Amino acid sequence: MNKQYSKILFSLLIAGIGFSCGKKAVTEPTEVVSVIKLTAEQKQNAGITFGQLVEKELPQEISCNGLVDVPPISAASVSVPISGYIKTTSELLPGKKVGKGEVLATVASLEYIQMQQDYLQTNSQLGLLTNEQSRQQILTNEDVGSKKKLQQAEANLNNLQAQQKGLTLKLELLGCDVKALANGIISPIIKVKSPIEGYIQKVDISIGKYINPTDVIVTLVGVNHKHVELKVFEKDLMHLKIGQSIKIEVEGNSSTGKVFLVGKQVDLETRTTSVHGHFNNESEEGKFTIGQFVNAKILVNHVKMLTIPQGGFARVGKGGFIYIEKSNGEMEQVPVEALAFNADYVGIRVLKSLPEGKVVLSGASALEAIFAKD
Repeated sequence: MNKQYSKILFSLLIAGIGFSCGKKAVTEPTEVVSVIKLTAEQKQNAGITFGQLVEKELPQEISCNGLVDVPPISAASVSVPISGYIKTTSELLPGKKVGKGEVLATVASLEYIQMQQDYLQTNSQLGLLTNEQSRQQILTNEDVGSKKKLQQAEANLNNLQAQQKGLTLKLELLGCDVKALANGIISPIIKVKSPIEGYIQKVDISIGKYINPTDVIVTLVGVNHKHVELKVFEKDLMHLKIGQSIKIEVEGNSSTGKVFLVGKQVDLETRTTSVHGHFNNESEEGKFTIGQFVNAKILVNHVKMLTIPQGGFARVGKGGFIYIEKSNGEMEQVPVEALAFNADYVGIRVLKSLPEGKVVLSGASALEAIFAKD
């Protein structure tokens, strides 16, 4: 019985191996080619014309992305260089436009009042010491005065003059009208004014809040000199030059610019370098918002490549298709990679062997719709 059972098992294993081999032969993949055949009327309705691919020089593009930003001169962090309490504020809301010199808030400060008082007292003493120095000078000239007293009077006068200059600069920094103060008009509040024309980005004040000189109470962004800060991978850096054209795109908006600066250091984490670009037309800057994400293409050196008119290229995703009509009348769809563009042509790299036949130079979008439907 054991010998007979072994023979049966052996026979089953042989049969299984044969079945597996047979199954593998049956399931070998076969290549499928997408083709359609159009009538003369369909070709005419689709606006299809024929020709051949042509080699042309087109600029290569480096794809990258980044953000819309402004230079430091167009951004401001507003603070008050003295301690005090917020007395009043205007309607400060993020996104609100403010003009240069517009009052954003007022601050009540005992230190500010004391500084003005010190200034007036210094002015008063300055007149007295000026007279004393003049008197000692006359006495010394007539040999009836002490040179030591003259020197002391001059030193006191110089010290007080230095004190007055320091107080004047401090008060002017706080926005004080020193001429009005010299006439005895003391102001109890400091007017906090916008240093630039721009938009409010962030607010951190409320009436009655105590603020220190280190506190930023309002952050502003300017309305002019917007630019793009792009991140370019290190493998593309060798192709970059100042002055190269940039195509800038966001959803619903597009513009052009030029490379203004190229960073000299690669970020070790992202392996990218910053590229600073300026808009060609300042009037288009208003279409973009500070901090907005943008896609960009930097046009670098010109390279000879196969090209097809725009009408012969059907864009799909990041690449697309071109179409060849073969000798038997069948239209074949050929996948390509888009390398470069200009107003009239698309530079392409064919991703499979190109069949013999006539190349479709216009009407490709209509053909792509037919293939997609099928």
